[in-house]
Amino acid sequence: MGVEAFRRALCSYQILGFDTMIFIYHFEDHPLFAPLTEPLFKAIDRGDLSAEVSVLLAGEVLAGAKKAADDEMLLRYHHILGEFPNLTLHNADMRVMEKMSHLRVAYGLKTPDAIHMATALLNGAQAFVTNDARLKQVNELDVLVLEDYVERRNKC
Repeated sequence: MGVEAFRRALCSYQILGFDTMIFIYHFEDHPLFAPLTEPLFKAIDRGDLSAEVSVLLAGEVLAGAKKAADDEMLLRYHHILGEFPNLTLHNADMRVMEKMSHLRVAYGLKTPDAIHMATALLNGAQAFVTNDARLKQVNELDVLVLEDYVERRNKC
């Protein structure tokens, strides 16, 4: 499909959620997925989209930076999480836990995935960006899987 198809898909939405890997792919410049996250984060930066994400994302990326003992990355993530426009971190309150429990029971999701998706749903997201195709089973919002948009070149 490619980057242009992903960009067109994003134009269908105003509010979205995403999981931690999308954030990591972008800010750690993943060679395969960063070209796809580029138009996503540019649209958020411009205000064409807003991102409603769980504070769990912050916990996961900060833990990764600490585990890697990468102080520069830790400072960078603190800055991005505090300053990136149109990206809102939401606490995991009782409403999120109620919705999370529904998603876990209805779809068999893992707790972190269910928290990310519950947060997105409760904050008006129409779509959720991930790289976990298993999340496509959730009917309450559209799920965009990055892997579906990766252009594969024939090696012949």
